[in-house]
Amino acid sequence: MKGAFGFRKEERIIHPQDFRRVMRSGKKVTSKSFILFFQDNGKGFHRLGIVLRKEVGQATLRNRIRRYIREFFRLHKHLIRGSLDLVILVKKGPLPNRYREAEEELRRALT
Repeated sequence: MKGAFGFRKEERIIHPQDFRRVMRSGKKVTSKSFILFFQDNGKGFHRLGIVLRKEVGQATLRNRIRRYIREFFRLHKHLIRGSLDLVILVKKGPLPNRYREAEEELRRALT
């Protein structure tokens, strides 16, 4: 997808060493359903990584939560200052049922 609201391939964290680096040395913010780790990356754009374990739920639920998180990042990345690597770990337990619930929780955690 083109434009400011796209989610390009280079905006994804895919290498395990990048996940480990951000989770070990980055700042940590917790919310009811998520743990957010973020660290400056010096690349000029934000990158997103999502961590969901199988204990969270069935594959359909995990995929839905991933879509919620990617959509939130896609629509709100222009509001985040700097250039960050952002890793979102989804906790086991009660999860948002609707996109608006996930959006509100993530917005509160980032501000």
